[in-house]
This record gives sequence, C-alpha cells and structure tokens, in this order.
Amino acid sequence: MYYLLLALFILVAVLLILVVLMQRGRGDVGSAFGGMGQGVFGPGGVDTILTKATYWLGFILMGLALLIGLFHPSKKGSLLEDESKRPTTNTQQSSPKGQATPSGTPSEGKTP
Repeated sequence: MYYLLLALFILVAVLLILVVLMQRGRGDVGSAFGGMGQGVFGPGGVDTILTKATYWLGFILMGLALLIGLFHPSKKGSLLEDESKRPTTNTQQSSPKGQATPSGTPSEGKTP
C-alpha cells in the first residue's frame, strides 16, 4: 500500500509541475503550445482549466503526503518518547579509572 501511494505521489507531483509550467506568465501561453494561441480553449479558458487543475493536484498531493506519513512501514511510535527513553551520555572527558592525570595540566591550577 505504501509503495502504491508513493508512486501515485510522484506522479501527481510531476503532473503538478507540468501544469504550473504551462500557466501563463508574462508572455502568452500560446508559445508553449507551438503558437496555437488562446483560441483553442476559448476566451480565458486556459487560465481557468490550468488554475483548477493546479488546485486539485495540490490538494491531492497534500492528501497523499498525509497518507504516506500514516502508512509508512517504519516502526510506529513517537519520536519524543524515544528521546526520553534513550540513556544520556556524559559529554565530559574524564581519565580512565586507575590513571592519574599528568602533572602540569591546567586542571591542577598551577601556573608556569
């Protein structure tokens, strides 16, 4: 199920990219179709169709992203709970047991 949703997510993302790229910028949309112009889609029809397609593909993409997050095959649980259960590590460096620190180290407080 997860891999089917992932494949569908990628397909919708590519379609969304293509639809956004086909929308009118500062120039005419007709140049993207090889000089057809807007007469094929009617007056203002291109903007309406591509805008609606952008909205729908965006909604579908967000829905698929949520479903992929729910059906992810990794272990279930909260990341916050995992962090609280993990043992803390001591970040201070200490000398191993049974070994004394060498003389003249800054920790003894001696001045040269």
